[in-house]
Amino acid sequence: MEYNESYIFSYLQDNLSADEKRDFELQLQQSPELRKKFDEIARIYTLSENLIRQREVNTQAAWDQLYRRIRRIKRSKTMQSIWNFTRTAAAFLLPLFLIYQYFLLPEINRNKIQQTITITSAPGMVTKTVLPDGSEVWLNAQSTLTYPVHFTKKTRTVKLNGEAYFKVTSDKEHRFEVMTPHQIIVSAYGTEFNVNAYMSANRYEVTLAEGHVEVSSDVSKWQETLISGEKAIIEAISGNMRVASADTYAETAWKDGKMVFRREKFETITEKLSRKFGVNIQLEDEKLREYTFTATFTDESLEEILYLLTRSTPISYTISNPQQLNDSTYTKRTIKITTK
Repeated sequence: MEYNESYIFSYLQDNLSADEKRDFELQLQQSPELRKKFDEIARIYTLSENLIRQREVNTQAAWDQLYRRIRRIKRSKTMQSIWNFTRTAAAFLLPLFLIYQYFLLPEINRNKIQQTITITSAPGMVTKTVLPDGSEVWLNAQSTLTYPVHFTKKTRTVKLNGEAYFKVTSDKEHRFEVMTPHQIIVSAYGTEFNVNAYMSANRYEVTLAEGHVEVSSDVSKWQETLISGEKAIIEAISGNMRVASADTYAETAWKDGKMVFRREKFETITEKLSRKFGVNIQLEDEKLREYTFTATFTDESLEEILYLLTRSTPISYTISNPQQLNDSTYTKRTIKITTK
């Protein structure tokens, strides 16, 4: 059903049936475009109602009543002077009040601090969410995304700590920006890309699947523009970066529940396993860090993955169960990996 201006005014004036109101409110929640249109009309409607109420006020009668009260309190030259001053002040302040009511107040409301939503993806989980502009985001395990309830400024800005895949709704007038720890900014108008930026990591990666994006650092003032199939590798603290070819499938398959490794160092693999399953993996032998693996895991548990790794490499492992702490919380499971 098309909700035009007349229908929205009927809703604001409470002229709809209960079923019509329920259907309309459900559509408001699901359609960012309708919500934007509704907010604009509701603002105009509110201003119009305020203006009507002000016109209904009998200012002359109000002044006469106030004047009679003042005369009853004290008939004196001093009170007359106060009356004259008050009348003059009111004549001066009324235009200022109107300016505030119709120009400054709406601007102040637009610039108020936006209410935000924060989503955290638990270990072993991939969480999907839809942003106010219709953009889709997949959030990897132990990642956090913060965004406003409504995008009201020219820039659509979200904050990420962790890894996320963004499918951005195209909007040539409103840039989409992802802000990561250490002041790295990924910017585009409409495209698909992956950002891997955990605060604890020394290196961040931005992989472009479609379109193009800009990657910049507020620290180093370095900026790179990526095309499809490229990735930016950024030193987290310094902000220095370089561009390299990307294996887009391997680096974004996690959003479909897969872990794809292609000649990946064992140290990197254990870092990803630690985040995905919420465990602490320790490599007891330094040379283990340089081992490389090529593998794809889909539905396997952590124990199954470790077992498969032992079948292709001379390694063994032990798993320690969580320990209860004094504050009644538990430590992570610890996995120690050694060479045979």
